[in-house]
Amino acid sequence: MRKESERLIRRLKTNDIHAFRTLIDMYYGRVFDLCLRICLNTNHVQDMVVHTFVTAKQQIHEYDFEIPFDVWLYSIAVSSSLQVSHDEERVNTEAVDEVEQWLQQIPLYPKLTLVLKSVHHLTLEEMAYVLNCKVEAIKAYLRQGRELLQVQHSKQMNAEMLVGS
Repeated sequence: MRKESERLIRRLKTNDIHAFRTLIDMYYGRVFDLCLRICLNTNHVQDMVVHTFVTAKQQIHEYDFEIPFDVWLYSIAVSSSLQVSHDEERVNTEAVDEVEQWLQQIPLYPKLTLVLKSVHHLTLEEMAYVLNCKVEAIKAYLRQGRELLQVQHSKQMNAEMLVGS
C-alpha cells in the first residue's frame, strides 16, 4: 500500500485530481475512525475528515516521502480534530461498546496514543510525529491510558459484583 500511496502522491503533486480521489478512497475510513475517536460527536466528524483531506491536498508539496503517508495524514487529522474539539463540547451518545465508553473517560492524548497504537498500529516514533511530541511523552501517555483503562475495567467489575449480589 505504501508504494501505491507514493505513486499517487507523485501524481497528485502534478495536480492529478484522480490520484487525490483514489487517496481519499484508500484512507477515508481510517481518518474517519481517528477523527471520531477524538471528537466523539458524529455531527462534526465529517467536517473534520473533509478538512483533513483539503489540508493534505493544499500541503501535498510539503510531504516528505521518508514519512509514511498515513502517519503524515494522521498528523493533519489530529490537528484538524483538536481545533474542532476545543471549540465544541465533546458529547457522545453513540458509544458502541464498553471499551468505547471507557475511552471516553480518558484524557485526549492518552486516548489518542492507545488508538494510534491499537487501531492504527503506529510505532512510538510515528505516534510522536503525529502528536508532535517526544517518544518519552508517548510512552507516558500509553502508560497513563492503559492504567486508566484498567481503572475503568475495575469500576465495571465492582459495579457488576454489587448488582449481582
